Formats: sequence, C-alpha cells, structure tokens
Amino acid sequence: MKPGDNPNWFAHSPLTRVNSEKDRSAFIETRLKDPNSILVPLWRGDPLVAGGKAAFLSAAALPECPKDAPVVLLGLKEGRAYFGVDLSSAAKDRAQAPFAEMGEYLPIRAAAGVVGRDDLAIIGHGRWLFEWRRKHLHCPICGARTELKNGGAKSACPACESEHFPRCDPVAIVLPVHEDHCLLARGPHFPPGFLSALAGYVEPAETPEEAARREIFEEAGVVLSSIRYQFSQPWPFPTSLMMGFIADAEARTLDLDTDELEEARWISRQDIDALRAGEARDGIFLPPPFTIARQLIERWAGGA
Repeated sequence: MKPGDNPNWFAHSPLTRVNSEKDRSAFIETRLKDPNSILVPLWRGDPLVAGGKAAFLSAAALPECPKDAPVVLLGLKEGRAYFGVDLSSAAKDRAQAPFAEMGEYLPIRAAAGVVGRDDLAIIGHGRWLFEWRRKHLHCPICGARTELKNGGAKSACPACESEHFPRCDPVAIVLPVHEDHCLLARGPHFPPGFLSALAGYVEPAETPEEAARREIFEEAGVVLSSIRYQFSQPWPFPTSLMMGFIADAEARTLDLDTDELEEARWISRQDIDALRAGEARDGIFLPPPFTIARQLIERWAGGA
C-alpha cells in the first residue's frame, strides 16, 4: 500500500522519526535550546488551537512551562525538531493552562475537525506517548518509578535497570457486508442513532482476522466468510492501532450481546449514500470523517 492509499486521519505524520536505539541525549539537549525547534503543547492530551489552526510554539517558550512537564521528541521536519510538552500538571482547568491566552485547548475529537491532518498526526503522536507515560510511571518488574529516556522513546528503571518501550493495543475494526447492506451498531455509551463499525481488541495468540471473525460473532451473532484488510489507523484513544477490514457476512440474522451492543442495523447502500450526502435517514448519523469506521464505510460505498 502506498502512503496516499491510506485515507485515515492521525496517519502519515510529516515528521521523520529519530532512531531511538541510540543515545540521543546530547542531540535532544541541543535541539531543546534551539529556538528554531518546535513545541507542541498538550493539556490532558488536547492541543492548543488558535484561529482554526494548531498553535505550535518555538522551543524558546520552554522556560514558561513547568520544570517537571514531560517533554518528548516527536521527530524532524525540514531540519527542525518537534517536541511534545505535557502541561497537564500545570492547571486543573484548560483555561488556566500555560499559553491558554493564545487560543484554546480544544478536545482532540473536536480539533480533528479543525486542524490540518499533518498537524493532527503530530498531535496524536504526542498524546499517545503522554498517555503511555501516564499509565506506566512505575517499573512492572520491581515497582520503582521509571525515568523517560531518549526523548520519551523508552523509560528506564534506575533500580533494576530494565527498559520499557511504548506499546500499542491492536484492534480489529470490521464492516460486515451482505449484498447491498452493511452492518452498523452502537454500544450503550454512544447516543441513539450514532452507528459505527464493530471493533474489538486482538487477544493474545490471535491474528487480526481471527479477532475480526470472533468479535462480530460474539457481539452480533454474524458469521463472516471473506475478510479483507483495507488499511490501519493510529488511534490515540488512548493507545490503539486500528486495523480495518471489510468482510462478507453469510446472512443478516442478528443475535446481539446486549452487554456490548445497544442496537445494530443492516443499512442499505442507498441509505448510506443518502447519509453521506447529508440527508436524514431514520435518525441515523454516520461516524465523523476522521474515524477509520467512516473511512471503511466510504470505501465500501465507493465499490470496495
């Protein structure tokens, strides 16, 4: 798959990653002192937005950040280093966070409809690393507090000298189709009418295709035959890698796990086309464009 073949937001970062297997402490120290370097401020994972754009700052603003604010190296672009800085500990309210006077720390799902896709990929990378760090402050081997190394590329335990690296949680997300219908559903945490593709975590010793088949049968009672991989999406909610599939269903019979799904419907291609065009259809609305679920729907509606 060529890079342009993947339509998903949060993918295709414009930054070149820095090799994290080598000691980059001197490089990072130098770049943090370089005013040409870029800071990406985040408050609880949400970006600073001003004038409809992501508000990135010069590294010269670093002294205005709390001294204990975690900083991670995200990559390089046109010779400039980009660093994420987590300002969550600086204020309990987003309006009081550092640099808030420049704009607004917009919830990232809302920001996804505003900022450019390149900037969103950079923001998502920073959010991912800070979320991983927040949940892995202590060594899983001995329990000691770990320290970020190599610009956030890993954490090191000063007690047992073990090293730990950011991980992603693999998820299979599936659009089952039968003739001219696709299956959409929603869990109890989504509002009525908000229907999406079905998804589930890949379990140990399981392939993504096996996870796709298992999840759809467990949650909806639908048996899948042909399962076709389409594309993937880094998904910083909190640290997932969504692997998207379109799959043929053997029948449209449903047997819902009501603990997982509030409702599920087979939606015709005609209704999907109408919804894509902005028309109302029985109180249904599709996932927003920045989601992989919507891109799977778009691909199927386009003839995949």
